[in-house]
Amino acid sequence: MKLSNILLASSLFYFRIPREKWAKRMKLLKTAGYNTIDVYFPWNYHETAPGIWDFSGNRDVYAFLELAKMHELFVIARPGPYICSEWDGGGLPAWLAADGVSVRQDDEEFLKRIGTWYDHILPVLEPFQISRGGTVLCMQIENELDFFDCKSPVSYMEKLMSMAAGHRIDIPLFYCCGQNDLLRAGGLTPGLYTAFNVYSDSNSPGTEERALHLYSTVSDRNMPFLITETNREHSYLKRLLACGAKLLGPYNQTAGNTMEWYNGITNWGTRENPIALMAADYDFDSMIGSAGEVNDQFYESRLLSGLLNSFPTEFAESVPMKAEGMVIQSSQPVNAVIPLLHTTRGDFLELSNLGRKDTIHLQYHDFELTLLMASLETRLLPVNVVLSDKKRITLLYSSYEIGFVEEKEDRTTTVMYGYGDFIAVLDMDGEIKTVNGGYQDESFNLIVGSPKEIAVMPIPGLPDMKGKLEEQAEERVISHLSIADAVLPAIKFEKTPVQPMEKIPQYRGIGCYRFSVEKGGEFLFQEAADIITICRDGEQTDVIYGRGDSIFRQLQPGIYQIYTEIWGHSNFDDIRCKSLRMNSLKGIGKIVRINGREDISDNWLFDLDEQPVGEWYFFRHSNYNTIMGIDSYSRAVSPVRGVYSKWITVPDNADSLYLHFSRADCIIHVYVNGHLEADVLKDDPVVDISRYAKNDRIEVCLRTERKFSTDRVGNVTLIAGNAQTDCEYGMLPVETFKMPLQAVQTTYPIKFRKGKNYVMTLPLERKDGKEMKLFFQGKDIKLTIVNNHRVISRLVLPNGSFPDVKGGSRDTAYISEEWLGAEKPVIWCQTIGNEPELEEVKVCYYSSVCDA
Repeated sequence: MKLSNILLASSLFYFRIPREKWAKRMKLLKTAGYNTIDVYFPWNYHETAPGIWDFSGNRDVYAFLELAKMHELFVIARPGPYICSEWDGGGLPAWLAADGVSVRQDDEEFLKRIGTWYDHILPVLEPFQISRGGTVLCMQIENELDFFDCKSPVSYMEKLMSMAAGHRIDIPLFYCCGQNDLLRAGGLTPGLYTAFNVYSDSNSPGTEERALHLYSTVSDRNMPFLITETNREHSYLKRLLACGAKLLGPYNQTAGNTMEWYNGITNWGTRENPIALMAADYDFDSMIGSAGEVNDQFYESRLLSGLLNSFPTEFAESVPMKAEGMVIQSSQPVNAVIPLLHTTRGDFLELSNLGRKDTIHLQYHDFELTLLMASLETRLLPVNVVLSDKKRITLLYSSYEIGFVEEKEDRTTTVMYGYGDFIAVLDMDGEIKTVNGGYQDESFNLIVGSPKEIAVMPIPGLPDMKGKLEEQAEERVISHLSIADAVLPAIKFEKTPVQPMEKIPQYRGIGCYRFSVEKGGEFLFQEAADIITICRDGEQTDVIYGRGDSIFRQLQPGIYQIYTEIWGHSNFDDIRCKSLRMNSLKGIGKIVRINGREDISDNWLFDLDEQPVGEWYFFRHSNYNTIMGIDSYSRAVSPVRGVYSKWITVPDNADSLYLHFSRADCIIHVYVNGHLEADVLKDDPVVDISRYAKNDRIEVCLRTERKFSTDRVGNVTLIAGNAQTDCEYGMLPVETFKMPLQAVQTTYPIKFRKGKNYVMTLPLERKDGKEMKLFFQGKDIKLTIVNNHRVISRLVLPNGSFPDVKGGSRDTAYISEEWLGAEKPVIWCQTIGNEPELEEVKVCYYSSVCDA
């Protein structure tokens, strides 16, 4: 895998950008100087249900790759099977979990399912390989596997490689390490390249030390240092470049919008509630925003690209080393290790100011420099860089960076940028010349300016910018909107057992369970997820966010409709919460009327536990066993491992049986009649033991591990009940929401009635050539925006009982002007809290800084 230039790669996700904007985003990237795009291909975006495939419209991968080829952009193809990307299920279809498939393993059934996906996606990629005249350089076969408990990474990788080869994929294949754990991300699989994610705080002084270690790791195997994901600031990218990186892949450098029902949930929440809902606005302060707007990193990108394009082969073949003998004086922190990047045209010394704006004094060998550096600024300082072989001009050193070098027949032009005092020392055909500003003679031209001044100049190899960054946005408040009470679309119900939505089957969207309660009482909604709306006799009574846990509610007599909305399947595997497991399901697993509760916290037989945890455990009964309460034992050791045993009489006439733990501050393994049933989750301390409901008596053993004796199990309650069997289910066709004729116009603030649903439209006007975003300010409401029978955005405004919204702005919705036809977007507003209110809606139009 020999590269002839540095790959500067931006994520460009066709599935988050309207097809009409694909070419526009590619032109923006070319103007920024990027030469490569990194593209995921989500399996569940194309196989929308088992055996139902879609590669049309916004899913037309062939058309997308044709555009990339036309715009001369290299492509790093990442077809999963798992993509992460804060996408629904990480791209893995939800029916894999419903079918009990063991994902991301060397598992026969999983590999068979991948084979079907490969049969559809790889024939599309195959003709676009660089070996066939296309621009697809390489292909990733697994993503961040070191975060996942894969039992056999190498054999799994080997089988994926074999499957790819079977589809005539002959470009380099690689895997990426999410946390740099090479051995567990893909190992030393023969013929498979290793790439890394390199993330850290932008002010981390240890970034270079870590990056140089990774460079050494792959160099030992004669592989290039490939960084598939990293921070988006170009100052950070320069730090990695100086450490030998040949692929620089700032993740999500081009933002987008998650449309339809493909939001994910992930573990970016709080310690107490680890779940985070992924925003529709998928923007990580990206260089290119979801409406095509750009930020100051666009300038930085052009400057870095100008340098790389001036010495393409030299940087591709460069070798990093630690700079020796350097003395730095600064009141602010700088990088702990100073790399020197050696090329055949000279060296580049990397220095980063990781604190506030400051003057830094640098002494290196026979020269000294005083540098005025902005906060978090990185400089690649030239040392003995040959600007022109023909004219014998060498830049010995300078306080500024090289923006670009352009050599023509009769003149060499060097453009440099920076802040503070400028100095450059040149060797011009043997004559040493010191300059403190621009310089020009008959064959050499030196231009000096600020980063912004140089970035907007015509730069060789890059399209010119047009317009100014500060003039992109035109914002205004939408002064009035039309609003009406919502009539939910009709649902076609069918009789079905209560079970998760995916088993019905429904893989995305909103479903509804309908049943009657003749006698009020306490009910359990088991494994409930995600957004649970309880309606009684047509009136909304409660909205709950379910984390795949057990929800207890008192229900009065009436006809109930329980709406369950899938916000998204987890794109990451986390054991702290049921909904964060990659095999978790949505909706309601079981509805149970509770008939009885019994506190069984006292009088357990106790023994110390010294055996390893396994599938089976049998308590050593003896007359000498201690008998005590579940939290009574104390011992001055850590950890304290104990086992508690109790025989329990099973209540009559119950078909559902549970153990509930009020605290679960320690590790608890639950065994019934010797068999391991479950480990107790603090997030959902309810263990289903219903398969023993027909027994007369059962022996329950609790094996506990406590850091201290004071860590509590809490009260242990035996719960008995009967499952709701008479139930109907249907899908809510949200895409058919319409605006009633009796809508009224209103102004802000809009105070909604708790427990009600509304529909709204906004007076949006189309401005040719401009894209737009809507910004909603309010609280305790959930907004679903529908346009042309398609959900285009979902938002949850601040609500104290819901998880955090991460991965972009929770209040922002993208609108493409192509969507504003005869039918205007309809906004379904569901109240989800006690004080639902919409304070204001703004619209912002964005013009482009490149030719459309």
